[in-house]
Amino acid sequence: MASISFKQRIRQGHMVLGAWMCSPNPVFAELASSLQLDYIIVDMEHGAIDMADLPNILRGFSGSCAPIVRIPYAHPSFVARVLDRGAVGVMVPRVDTVQQARDCARAAHYPPEGERGKAIPMIRGSQYGLESNYRNRSNDEVFVSVQVESSQSIEALSDIISEPLVDLVFIGPTDLSANMRLEAPADQEQFWKVMDGIAQTCKKAGVPVGTIPFAGVTTAELFRKGFSMVAAGSDVTMLRQGIVDLKGQV
Repeated sequence: MASISFKQRIRQGHMVLGAWMCSPNPVFAELASSLQLDYIIVDMEHGAIDMADLPNILRGFSGSCAPIVRIPYAHPSFVARVLDRGAVGVMVPRVDTVQQARDCARAAHYPPEGERGKAIPMIRGSQYGLESNYRNRSNDEVFVSVQVESSQSIEALSDIISEPLVDLVFIGPTDLSANMRLEAPADQEQFWKVMDGIAQTCKKAGVPVGTIPFAGVTTAELFRKGFSMVAAGSDVTMLRQGIVDLKGQV
């Protein structure tokens, strides 16, 4: 196990680099771990990954590469299920209200902090009950990220980031720009002001913020701008580019 949890790294101000996993083959998790990426977001919202796929995928992780699962949508019923299977954190998409953020964050924590069910002896996360301190460790280390992807979520942002069990706000620029009708190249400067405004609001509140590279803004630039967590590329896009590059050699 890593000597410092992913959540602690975020809280201490580390910049963490990861990628998305959209296919159910655990080889990508194994490669990401071997190459020491900080984390992988296992995508159950848009990827071809179901709940039954998670145990084998999560077995592919090792070392300090953290498995963060993006649940299908902002409902607390998914949160404990992915944590029970061994994820170290969750990403909650399309969080439009403080109640959604609160419900999902509390679902990730055992009482008294939250409302996660205590099936500890039966779950993979606790090594099927062999880890005697799992409840306390999980409450200390579980990572909860919520996604800002709409005008409604921006309006609720101040309340969302006041939730003490929310560890990071992750901006989804693709969906957010579509929701705000700022997708055109001519809108990029205006949209960046929106992104920067969200980031500054979070940072002033002491809440880290993450995103993906977009509209020509690179991973390095995002880190320089103060983003803590950047997810660049995916197993699918990397495989696709590899095939494109192969064909280009002919």
